[in-house]
Amino acid sequence: MSSFERKLSARRSVSQTLYGYLALARISNSPTVVSNVLAGAALAGATAINHTSGVLALALVLFYTAGMYLNDLCDYAIDCRQRPERPLPAGSVSRTEATAIVLALFGSGSALLWSVSLAAFLAGLLLTALIVAYDLWHKSNPLSPVLMASTRMMVYVSAFVSFSTQVAAALVLWSALLGLYIVALTYIAKTEARPPVTQYWPAGALMLPALVFLVQVATLPGLLVLVPFVGWVAYSLSFVYRRQQRSIGGAIARLIAGISLLDSLVLALAGAWAGVLLAWLAFGVTLFFQRYIKGT
Repeated sequence: MSSFERKLSARRSVSQTLYGYLALARISNSPTVVSNVLAGAALAGATAINHTSGVLALALVLFYTAGMYLNDLCDYAIDCRQRPERPLPAGSVSRTEATAIVLALFGSGSALLWSVSLAAFLAGLLLTALIVAYDLWHKSNPLSPVLMASTRMMVYVSAFVSFSTQVAAALVLWSALLGLYIVALTYIAKTEARPPVTQYWPAGALMLPALVFLVQVATLPGLLVLVPFVGWVAYSLSFVYRRQQRSIGGAIARLIAGISLLDSLVLALAGAWAGVLLAWLAFGVTLFFQRYIKGT
């Protein structure tokens, strides 16, 4: 092997390893966590983008990434049989490295939340417990969609308690709506290897935030924010309910990106228009990176 060929082989190895790290993290979905943080903060009345919201976004992206790594660690035996191309079975990332990264990410995220407030730190501990519970027991757990939903809801809660000590009705309402959205999304994901979906409650749960928003919004700009959310969810669902050429994986990836559009509704109700623009940006960035790194 020539010197050039050795260098080329080394570069390919580094590239494959880097891709393995990013694929384990499902890094393409991370922007939706950032918009979740902005929405949770807005529910507490914190509509300005500042240092605290930046620290929260970084911390909760670290938690999300840790959860994704831990998920693959827990699914290693199954992935060896069913998805051998995943980074751990393929050997592009070792389980020892992945375990160390999980611990480092949870630790770093917790330290960042501690720097914000005690309430944020405690919320992070609860979020960690929910993430670990989901990753350890999701394959045979009929309540796994609820556990998954609770982790996203806790992103709202973690951001909210960083700015307010008073529980608000809006937090309860929109956390529940986000949770229902995730439950419906997760239910649909579990039907990929089954006959076509005939139940329509998932579609209703996914669209429910739009109905609640329609009742609460009082301005034309607010109504305009609703259009992308409704249009995108409807488009995503078309891949679920069509009789031929269903694409559950494609629908799920699109619905995950749509989480940021749900966040834009929360931000619009709070009058956080800069946040709305950032949520739309998060939506676009998620879709862009999903082209290169699978979000599911």
